[in-house]
Amino acid sequence: MLSHYIKVTFRELLKYRTQSIISIIGLAIGFTAFILGGYWLWWETHFDNFHPEADRLYCLTTEGLVKRANGTQADLDQLHINDREELFKLLPEIEASCSFNHLSFTLQQGNEAINLHGMESGQSFFNLFQADFIEGTHKGIVPDGSSVILTKRTAHKLFGTTNCIGKEVVLDNNLRPSVAGVIRDYPDNTDLLFDFLLIRIPQPNHVKRMTTYVRLQKNTNMTNVRNKLTLYKSHAEDKWDREQVKNWKINLLTASEVHLRCHPELTDRIRNIHILALAGIMAFLSALINQLVLFIGQQQRKQQKNRTYLCVGASTTSMVMKGFTELAFPLMIAFLIAFCLIESLYPYYESYTAWNRYGIYENVSRHLSRTSLFSNTLSLAGISILIFLFICYYPIRNLLEHKIRKPALFKQSLIVVQIFIGSLFFIISLGLFRQLHFILSKDKGIDYERVIQVDLGYSTAHQTNLSVLKPEMVNHPYIEGVTYTCGNAPVFTEQGDWYGSFYSHFCFDPNESEPNSYNPVVVADKDFFSFFKLQPISGNWPTAANPYSYIVNETCLQTLGYTNLLERPIYIKGQASQAKVCCVIKDYFYAPMQYPILPLFFTTYDNPTVKDFERPYLIYVRYAKGHKKEVLEHLREITSHIQNDNVNRNKMFTELSDLVDLFNRPEKVIFTIFSILSLVCILISTFGIYSLVSLATEQRRKEIAIRKVNGATFYHILQLFFREYFMLVALGNAFALPVGYLVTKRWLETYANHTTLPAWLFLLVFFFTSGIVLLSIFRQVKRAATTNPAEIIKTE
Repeated sequence: MLSHYIKVTFRELLKYRTQSIISIIGLAIGFTAFILGGYWLWWETHFDNFHPEADRLYCLTTEGLVKRANGTQADLDQLHINDREELFKLLPEIEASCSFNHLSFTLQQGNEAINLHGMESGQSFFNLFQADFIEGTHKGIVPDGSSVILTKRTAHKLFGTTNCIGKEVVLDNNLRPSVAGVIRDYPDNTDLLFDFLLIRIPQPNHVKRMTTYVRLQKNTNMTNVRNKLTLYKSHAEDKWDREQVKNWKINLLTASEVHLRCHPELTDRIRNIHILALAGIMAFLSALINQLVLFIGQQQRKQQKNRTYLCVGASTTSMVMKGFTELAFPLMIAFLIAFCLIESLYPYYESYTAWNRYGIYENVSRHLSRTSLFSNTLSLAGISILIFLFICYYPIRNLLEHKIRKPALFKQSLIVVQIFIGSLFFIISLGLFRQLHFILSKDKGIDYERVIQVDLGYSTAHQTNLSVLKPEMVNHPYIEGVTYTCGNAPVFTEQGDWYGSFYSHFCFDPNESEPNSYNPVVVADKDFFSFFKLQPISGNWPTAANPYSYIVNETCLQTLGYTNLLERPIYIKGQASQAKVCCVIKDYFYAPMQYPILPLFFTTYDNPTVKDFERPYLIYVRYAKGHKKEVLEHLREITSHIQNDNVNRNKMFTELSDLVDLFNRPEKVIFTIFSILSLVCILISTFGIYSLVSLATEQRRKEIAIRKVNGATFYHILQLFFREYFMLVALGNAFALPVGYLVTKRWLETYANHTTLPAWLFLLVFFFTSGIVLLSIFRQVKRAATTNPAEIIKTE
């Protein structure tokens, strides 16, 4: 019987092949987006949940030291040692604790440099965190730094095997621990990134902070614990009041929350994940509704045939099973296509979703598990079919038994839902497109075309005076100019919450009290400003006559609150210094648009106050159009003698336009995905509406015929239908447009620099959906109205 049902279902799919193909493709694409977005969201929100008793594992974090791109406070996963002692007294609910610090070493193995990242911690680490030993043990190890635990990956990297107990690891000349054990690698969704674990009592860093995790007792009242932390005032030392300790707040975050709240750079990533997951769910739901619409249309056209089945002895249960087959079969085909799509998209998906850390973990990348993705896909496909059939059971039964009391209302509700989803997708897509166009077309205020960034490494800069390379580099017929910046101050940065070579306090009032605010300073070559064609608003560029001069940007001038800073002396301890502001320049965008422009100070490398501790680090070369290859060869030859173990030579030369494209990559990807899903949803909605209108006109053929006999024209009949469906379009848009506005507005607010949503966009969406419905109605009504009324009345 099942094989018979499948044959009948297959014939129905062929009969309505256009709509069936659209429905199945929509289901496949919607399910694919739903799985990829949903799994990514699950992965990001389940970091470090694999540790034993993870539900009681928390990190003590400090809020008030780090900001997100939108200016809100993030958390730092570190705790001042004074606060650690006080909090342990304040919270008797703490059952166990562990503190650790991060370490980084570069090992030389033959001709290969191996970067190892690790942690130093005592035996308490093994009481809180997972450690599956393959070889050796941690028991009995003295925490004096003479022993180290390696991960499986590191053991193979250093020794080619995990059987390396007792072997020496030369971390540096003074630190040569022996291997005491090898543990299994952690999954990629962890914030505990280490290649080795040095068993040593951790010492606080230079600002007296360490990462501290605690495990609370069972049945702890978390409300009471958090209330205590709310009232707690930090005991951190800050004699200069530079870090604003009075504004610090100590938080207790779960291991998974640490990932989301202690990494400000993830804000945009999480935003895009939510958009992708939401779009996938909506597209999938739209396709499911369309599948239900197609099924309803088919069943209502087969009313006489279904009555015949029941009359000749078919049970309601068998008819429901037949209906289930007609619903489930297209779903299975769609899920099979979705598996193929996921398989083909996985390499790109893995690359796009990879989490690349920065700082000492700059070259560490984390990837989503392929095995877990496909196992979850298989599970969700089965669950989706069961849930959908369960929800549809009573509507199918009532439809087959003709018990739906208000079938017109039911069909109209389906139309409204499809219009809602289609309009919502359309308005959000327009918002995404406007912001993407704004990002791509907005003048950055800096000329970065045909400029190559040469990264010679921070450590190399402090060993070699790289400024001497400038004359050698510029000595080439196809090089139009060379400049450089000092310290960790690239021209473009992905981390726009911090920008500059260093921070310093600038006092323009001799009566100002102790300094309590600091501004970033960019130290650059004297030709930096003309090289990048930065535009002065007032004043003049620094000269050799006054090497102590500073330049400020527009934002800095506004932030400081002075109408004019030119030639105003900078005071040090109440005394006027030689340093003055000589120029104000226009703001330029140095980071992605979601970051606000910081108040910046600029000074040249000739400034004696910075020359002693800042070094040229990044060199910028502008090449003549069409001669990039020759210039790159020239640069490689000049820098070939520089030994830099911390910078991959393949990444040493980067074109600035490529960096800008990298900044815009998330927006481009999200817009592309959303546009595809929007197109699919609009097509699905169009065919769903077309199917229901077709069904309505078939069921009202006699009414149309009688109206024609009584003198109604085609346009009168068209107006009758359009008035009815226009109300449905208006109702669907009445819900979709406000929701779309709120979603898009909230998304745009994540950018410090964003476009607007004019009213005409919403009118465009409304007229577009109205046009789709009108075209659907026009064809069906025209076909019904051109039929001979006598033939219709005679057949009824």
